[in-house]
Amino acid sequence: MAKIQEMTQLSPTMEEGTIVKWLKQEGDSISPGDILAEVETDKAVMEMEAYDSGVILKIIQGEGTKLKVGEALAVIGKPGEDISALLANLPKPKPSGGAEQTSAKSFPSPSASIDPGDSKKGVVSGVGETKTSSTETKISPSSQNLVPASNSPNQGQTAPSLPTAERTNGTSSQQRGTLRVLASPLAKSIAIEHGIDLHLVIGTGPEGRITKKDVLDSLNKGTGGMRVGSEVPVADEIVNLNGMRKTIAKRLTESKQNLPHFYLNVDVNAKALESFRKEINEFQISQNPNSPIKVSLNDIIVKATAATLKLHPKVNASFQGDSILQFGRVDVGIAVSIDGGLLTPVIRDANRKSILQISSEVKELAKKARDRKLKPEEFTNGTFTISNLGMYGISRFTAIINEPESAILAVGSVEDKPVVENGVVIPGRILSLTLSCDHRVIDGAVGAEFLKTLRSFLEKPNLLLAVG
Repeated sequence: MAKIQEMTQLSPTMEEGTIVKWLKQEGDSISPGDILAEVETDKAVMEMEAYDSGVILKIIQGEGTKLKVGEALAVIGKPGEDISALLANLPKPKPSGGAEQTSAKSFPSPSASIDPGDSKKGVVSGVGETKTSSTETKISPSSQNLVPASNSPNQGQTAPSLPTAERTNGTSSQQRGTLRVLASPLAKSIAIEHGIDLHLVIGTGPEGRITKKDVLDSLNKGTGGMRVGSEVPVADEIVNLNGMRKTIAKRLTESKQNLPHFYLNVDVNAKALESFRKEINEFQISQNPNSPIKVSLNDIIVKATAATLKLHPKVNASFQGDSILQFGRVDVGIAVSIDGGLLTPVIRDANRKSILQISSEVKELAKKARDRKLKPEEFTNGTFTISNLGMYGISRFTAIINEPESAILAVGSVEDKPVVENGVVIPGRILSLTLSCDHRVIDGAVGAEFLKTLRSFLEKPNLLLAVG
């Protein structure tokens, strides 16, 4: 009997997902565990497995479609099986405006096409061309007359776009230059690369959306799109929130509102730390000149923090409502900035690993994070997080605690500053650390003792070789 393949929850915080790419097609035989499609969740692009065996009789939703967990993706059954009744009973897409509304219009109603010979019509092709993406920009002219966005009383709101013909014939290039542009992410990327002004490109996609082909045609023909000087005004742009940004906004707002944060700051003399790092890297180069593992200051800070957490279990803890959980494990999350958001891959048992092991693991996980290939077990259930903005030249900052953890360490850059040694002012190298604490779990003295130990490790990093 045919079954509906639903959008499955691929991560603990996933509420909806976008179909990036179907890896199986209608007519393909599948077995449990086969990879059906790549799905973009709020955290990563992940593979969605099949849970049933059979043949894909119908792909209900095409690439680029955003669906909530539990909504129908495809029908799996026996070859030639009649699925018309099953499709007819599926709920019809609900128009909700914006990107979701456009996606719903892009695909036929589940009951519209059930003829196997016509089944291919249910699959939308041209990913990145005609689909609506969360990063697309909306055009908001009046439905009857082109009104520059700056003059519209509803500026900033999405309004129906004009048909392509009206955009082409009824609008001068100068007028279009004042409107926000509706274009696919790929079209926008190509336009930026080649210096093409999208205001001057005529879109041929749905609702006048500018596609990759439109931009390439403009580029090849040398018409319309090339930017001249700086006379074209820069229009406002609305960037819709993707799933990751929504999750970040929700979680950090809850953390800042619900956790009573307080902050402790300490300066660390980083001369010994930098010398320690230099010695490790020189040794690595001498042992393996072709592909040495180069250790960063952050790798040493991760090791020192993990060793400190082991000695201060009250900081390696979580508020549980009517109790406090002190973790037996030390799993340190590393905040990694990626395109469109932030992820925190976790170094498991960091206190038990060498600096070189930590360095290799951090590099591997950071790459997977930027490629959106992290698995849920690689970025969940940390016990403590480190956020480092030193590479951006930030001297010091405060970070928001990553719930359900009770503290986060913010690491600034190492800077030249005068220091006093033996009553004499000399040039120094100073690293600033700021610990954000959940006061329900960590008192001021507890946090201060933690930073005192951490500073000792960083100012005498050889001690790290003696702890496991």
